[in-house]
Amino acid sequence: MFHKSLTLFLILTVISHVNSQPDNRYDPFDWVLYRQLGEITSITKGFAYIYIGTESGGVVRIQRIGHNLEEPLTTAQGLKSNFISAVHFDRHTGTLWITADDYIHSSHTREGNWYINNIDEWGLPLRTKITRLGSSQNYIWVQTSSGYIKLDHISGIFLGTYTFPDEEYIHWSSSSQFPNFETDKVNEYSMSDGWLAVGSGAVSPNGRNLRVTVFYEGSEGDVVLGLADGTIFVGDNRLKFLEPLTAGLGNNDVQFMLDKKAFIIGGRFAKQTIGFTYFDPRREIMEIIGYDDHINLTAGPYYCAVRAGDEIWYGGNSMIAVYDEKDDFWRTLDETRGFSGQIITDMEADSEFVWIASSSGLTRINQSSKRSNPIGFEKIFNHIFIYDIELVDNQLWIASDYDLTVVNLSNERVLNFKQIGSLGNMAGIEDVLSGFKVLEQFKDEIIVSSKQGIWSFDYNTQTWSELVDASVFAGREIFALARFKKYIFLATNDGFIRYDIKDRFIRDYHYEFLGQIHDMKVDKKHLWLGTSNGLLKFKWTKD
Repeated sequence: MFHKSLTLFLILTVISHVNSQPDNRYDPFDWVLYRQLGEITSITKGFAYIYIGTESGGVVRIQRIGHNLEEPLTTAQGLKSNFISAVHFDRHTGTLWITADDYIHSSHTREGNWYINNIDEWGLPLRTKITRLGSSQNYIWVQTSSGYIKLDHISGIFLGTYTFPDEEYIHWSSSSQFPNFETDKVNEYSMSDGWLAVGSGAVSPNGRNLRVTVFYEGSEGDVVLGLADGTIFVGDNRLKFLEPLTAGLGNNDVQFMLDKKAFIIGGRFAKQTIGFTYFDPRREIMEIIGYDDHINLTAGPYYCAVRAGDEIWYGGNSMIAVYDEKDDFWRTLDETRGFSGQIITDMEADSEFVWIASSSGLTRINQSSKRSNPIGFEKIFNHIFIYDIELVDNQLWIASDYDLTVVNLSNERVLNFKQIGSLGNMAGIEDVLSGFKVLEQFKDEIIVSSKQGIWSFDYNTQTWSELVDASVFAGREIFALARFKKYIFLATNDGFIRYDIKDRFIRDYHYEFLGQIHDMKVDKKHLWLGTSNGLLKFKWTKD
């Protein structure tokens, strides 16, 4: 009987271990997910890192020496959820323990290879929640809303429930559920960058009063303070000085990534959305451009952005936010400026005008006057959903569901795509093409998605050619695409595809943490994905 029970336990343990990994082909940080953090919930100190649990952004990792950000631990590393109620580092074993929703994770590598236990299997009262984690010399202790749980600190085996622990010395990690600091303690510290500690909170440089959720003072001088909006302060207890650190995005549903090396990120609006995000991945620097911190910047969903001279235009719902980088000034344009459409789907800019594509048509806005300045052909697209536009060599490409139009802005000539250059191997099927949704310029080509395949128009040869046969994406809807040399990446309504145009090799990616992909950017090392789950970085050359 003992041997049967032991065998069953080992089988369940192995299954739990295998299921904890997204894909064993990858190293832990080949996939990295960046999200909005929400409230800081828990803090613990390891050998090399400080681990910070968050409400929606997984576990933030900060180097103890230098206080630099490292990649976070999220569902991309195998966690069951990005909602972290407790983190704890057991110094006796070197194991990191993480509670994500109703699952307790443990890992000796502290990066992946998680052993996962579901607390629902322990016979606890209904809706029991874990509030903090701690450890003694031989055990892991879990405090819940209904009592205490003892676990073996090596195997994680469940050893029983207790009304109170049967050990006196337990080292508990800091938790937002058990604030163990006094207001006067926080006020002993000075804050940089215009922040001010006031009572049980902190006031931002823009006057927002934010609650302190967790305060951690380590035995070796490390000090970390977490706020309700996800702001983290790090310092030491000798200098009594704290510096703010932004480790998450301003929103979770990323619709666009502007620029190539350092991104400006925005997306849909939710209850906890703070604003846009500036992210420089080379230096691991994040800055949030908060809606509440800037006059004339209207909160809301934003779907696209474009640079127009010294300005950045952000397209939202029946409005456009314009930021003047030179004068550091925001303004919001509404439909009284002459554009229409509840959803601004895309924008393109030349030296004088910004073209606005929307769910109900196309508009040209003068950059100086910020008012509509139509040519005349725009009325052709009244009440038509425009999915994408691309401005190439003074030609405006316009993609709608059943038509692909090219407008020569020099002579205002409006042409159907079939009238541009030579049809090449498109000949014979050009009349059945439909579902034009994504346009992307690549070198001297413009790439077009349709239900019947992915096509390329070469400006040098003035010829159409098929890049990807429709069988590659098997009827799935294309939402975004990006190309690097012979590889093309296609975001669909079910993950994404990497296709080798030369060798015709297909690799399909389906992971729950991907969410719905809205935008893509690729370089020689990484693929960046703007998704409904946040911003993803993928080391695509690993495959």
